[in-house]
Amino acid sequence: MLFQCLCGFKAVFYSTHSDDEPDFVKKRKEEGLIKHFGFSFHAGPQLLDRLLSEHPEVDFVQLQINYADWNDPNISSRANYEVARKHGKSIVVMEPVKGGKLANPPAAVKELFQGYAPDMSPASWAIRFVASLDGIITVLSGMSSVEQMEDNLSYMKNFQPLNEEEQKIIRQAQKILGSSAEIPCTACHYCTDGCPRQIQIPDIFAAANLQIGNGQTAQAKERYAGISEGHRATDCIGCKQCERACPQHLKITDYLKQCSEIFGA
Repeated sequence: MLFQCLCGFKAVFYSTHSDDEPDFVKKRKEEGLIKHFGFSFHAGPQLLDRLLSEHPEVDFVQLQINYADWNDPNISSRANYEVARKHGKSIVVMEPVKGGKLANPPAAVKELFQGYAPDMSPASWAIRFVASLDGIITVLSGMSSVEQMEDNLSYMKNFQPLNEEEQKIIRQAQKILGSSAEIPCTACHYCTDGCPRQIQIPDIFAAANLQIGNGQTAQAKERYAGISEGHRATDCIGCKQCERACPQHLKITDYLKQCSEIFGA
């Protein structure tokens, strides 16, 4: 388990490998060195329910929540959220834009959003969806440019939860994404750290999704060609270390075979 302690604005992480380490965190809280503490969670609702039952002293849980994963049985966003709230725990949201995928969703989803609010970015829909949920204390939005930061500030400064019509639009987007054949990789890179062949898995999947999701065959081939030889889909040895590390529980080796067939290399 990974315990995350928030000391003022400073985040400190404790990886708990023994039974006494949660007690260590509790003692630091009693001493006033820690204000609130919780843990980041990537498994299913049954385990989360057990952990929160055994550790009622936990203040918050960090969960992967976004509208694309809300009803996904592999991610269990909704189920984990409901368990945390059942225990009265506040929630820090990670992956609200699903590794950036919801900032650039399939064309049908973009058209849906733009038809209702042309000036609202796709990312704003994703972040407002999670920020509208009860019990959310922080939404961790990854930003790689000043423009993205300004976009986030534009709708979060005077935050308005999704209204009823916008909730309906989100549900329509969920249905569209449910029929998508795209590889649902968030590019977290947990899978690459221990890969014996150093296969560039997220980059391969991103290239394949250009073709699978948007039919951009030329762009997909160009992006795949930029991946170093020896680290491509055909170089997978099927050890499945990546699958054991993947927080999305993706069948990565099967997807790599699919990518190998797409690109022939």
